[in-house]
Amino acid sequence: MKLIYNLGGGLPDPMVFPRSFSSPIIPFERTLSFQDLDEELIRLLKYRGIDASKDEILITTGSIQGIFIFSNTLLNDGDKVALEYPTFAGAIRVFKSRNVIPVKLPVIPYYDINIKDKIKAVYTIPTGQNPTGIHMKLEDKKRILEMAEERDFFILEDDAYGLLTPEEPTIKSLDKNGRVIYITTLSKVFSSGLRLGIMVAKPSLIEKFRDMKEEIDGGNSSISLSLLYGSLKDGSFWEGISRAKRIYEEKKVIMEEALKKYLPEAEWTRPEGGLFFFIRVKGIDSDQLQEKLARKVLISPGTKFFFDGNGKEYLRLSFSYSTPNDIEKGIEIISQEIYEMKKNSKV
Repeated sequence: MKLIYNLGGGLPDPMVFPRSFSSPIIPFERTLSFQDLDEELIRLLKYRGIDASKDEILITTGSIQGIFIFSNTLLNDGDKVALEYPTFAGAIRVFKSRNVIPVKLPVIPYYDINIKDKIKAVYTIPTGQNPTGIHMKLEDKKRILEMAEERDFFILEDDAYGLLTPEEPTIKSLDKNGRVIYITTLSKVFSSGLRLGIMVAKPSLIEKFRDMKEEIDGGNSSISLSLLYGSLKDGSFWEGISRAKRIYEEKKVIMEEALKKYLPEAEWTRPEGGLFFFIRVKGIDSDQLQEKLARKVLISPGTKFFFDGNGKEYLRLSFSYSTPNDIEKGIEIISQEIYEMKKNSKV
């Protein structure tokens, strides 16, 4: 029997990546970017409705480095930061390491943006929210931007899944006064191994972020930058996006049907975007479930996504990486383990 069905992390399906890479320009030294690539990135950002100039863009080593740069440049110990509740586990780790005070921004069943605290920033994933998969409505994007102006705080917009749902407007595209710092990753549609992300902010902030980036790692891999440029230039990047949207939609339907079949007692909201189902099964402890499933199925327990350790009845399942057959088989095994756990708890 196959030992591991991977429904845990949000690894992209390798089939969405470009079939081959060309590298027409390879700078000899580690660098932040180069002119031809900057021009392609400006076009890429327009796909997300963002008009940016070269001095408003910084290429990062994945999007999580953008969160780290933001936190270590603009936040101080004890600052209050509103975090979606639940949210991306990697962001929770970064903000905790910065010793900020997290403030709840509930997203189940939908956003409650009525933030009372005096905050320094909001971290949000408004398109295909991780882990819930919901989209923030346009009127709420406008409202949170108004709040940032009225109450003088930053918005860190994580658009990790936005390239898969380009019809959803970014908060950055509505920003007139530089309140929004935008980050995204290219790992989901280009290549996760090349570790590239994009950061967009007003020039005065990008200058500070660039200084921090150079302190961290001295710049980006020239090979990764050149491969990205080649893929954007020859169109294979955009072909990958088209494949990704088709493949992920098909897998989402398969996972939804498997959940209905094997876990009818579970509660979830059908994801509008992103790569995950965030499901609740009353009466379970998903940390214990993860232990029971070891060497069988990889899952992400809900406690990873709540900054205060809540979420034991939740688990996040990814449909992006595994094959359709593995998705169904993995959920069948999860359902069997949940049944055994509940049966034993009654003994």
